[in-house]
Amino acid sequence: MTAPNAAPATKTDTAGPPIADHQAQQLIAGQIRLLYQNTHLAQVVTLMNGALLAVIQSTALGYHAVIPWFTLLSMVSLSRIALAVAYERSTPEAKLSPAWRTRYCIAAALAGAIWGASSFMLFTPDSFVHQIFLAFVLSGMIAGAIGIMAAWYPAFALFSVLTALPTVLRFAMVGEGMHVAMAWLIFLFMATMLVVAHRVNRAIVESLQLRFENQKLINELERRVSERTRELSRANEELDKFASAASHDLQEPLRTVANFAELLNTRYADRLDSDGREFIGFVVSGAHRMRKLIDDLLAYARVDAKTPPAVDIDCNIIVSELRNDLKAAIEESGAVIDCEPLHPVHGNPGQIKQVFSNLLANAIKFRRDEPPHIRIRSVREGDRCIISVQDNGIGIPEKYRSRIFDMYERLHSSTRYPGTGMGLALCKKITGVHHGTIWVDSAEGHGSTFHFSLPAARG
Repeated sequence: MTAPNAAPATKTDTAGPPIADHQAQQLIAGQIRLLYQNTHLAQVVTLMNGALLAVIQSTALGYHAVIPWFTLLSMVSLSRIALAVAYERSTPEAKLSPAWRTRYCIAAALAGAIWGASSFMLFTPDSFVHQIFLAFVLSGMIAGAIGIMAAWYPAFALFSVLTALPTVLRFAMVGEGMHVAMAWLIFLFMATMLVVAHRVNRAIVESLQLRFENQKLINELERRVSERTRELSRANEELDKFASAASHDLQEPLRTVANFAELLNTRYADRLDSDGREFIGFVVSGAHRMRKLIDDLLAYARVDAKTPPAVDIDCNIIVSELRNDLKAAIEESGAVIDCEPLHPVHGNPGQIKQVFSNLLANAIKFRRDEPPHIRIRSVREGDRCIISVQDNGIGIPEKYRSRIFDMYERLHSSTRYPGTGMGLALCKKITGVHHGTIWVDSAEGHGSTFHFSLPAARG
């Protein structure tokens, strides 16, 4: 049976020498790290148990008999602590070396030999109670070593065999029935601990292998995320280039068409009949509408590209500015805007203003015969603000509510309600970029209430 702590086989290349298995190196390094990480505490416990054993056995043997043994034990324990300190101070590359595992095994063998020697040096021929105590301490040391040394099974095997076999031999040498029975009990205990340690070692190795597999998956995921991030960065750069090209290369021809059409209408209107003048009007309005469509498309595309840092925003100031921006439309429609004190939010000021502007413009545009009445209010819910824009306009039929936030989605003809169908799609994208949402409550003929959530101000 293959030992569970053995390094996995290396991969071989059919065209050359074996290729070192990185996972095998990491597995060995993980086992070495587990061996050394509890060494300091383990040696303190070892010295305490050794001191207790020496004191108890000295009552029957005298201190002159136990001091040499305890001195040897102390020297080995202090050497193991020094070895652990040297390991901790070594470079990460050095910690991958199996040489540290070999040094640990040698130190464990020396410790086992010292504990095994106690079965002769501290054995009390005339006191069976002291003999039982000696066997109890040695068995406890073997059992306790499982949690420390099981990460590398040979280290535990060396320690336990060198500790237990001399004790078995010493009790068997007495020859009496009780001592022979003790020898067999100690031997069976050692065998049992070897089996237990083997299973613990297997569990440790499987746990380390699973950890490395998980780390491998995490590294692969991080690599893919990094690649995807670079791809998105390149896409954003291309989007910026497209936006620049669209701003100039697409709008300039449209501007030329519109200007010449207007010039044609100004200079030659008297030479054209009514149809000619109507056709020129179509050209001018179509060019202007196309230009507005390109502007809206660029605004939509630029929401994700190089968005300026978010700041705390006073929404009341935004509404006040929009009253001036929409002054002509407000006066022409007789609109009334009631705005309650609004909670401040955190985001990009230009984009947040765009959301308010689109919703207010829609509330004024999609009106009934009576003047528009618009109410703006907000509520704070934890770290979010919910802002509502309510109107008394024409409303939205229920079957269309899920479509109005799509690009270019229009419920009415452009002749009746001018526009490009991009306003609400832009609102949805802006709120999404700010980790918020937008939705509507409406009934046909009874107005609409648009709600959108944004991060609350942090200041």
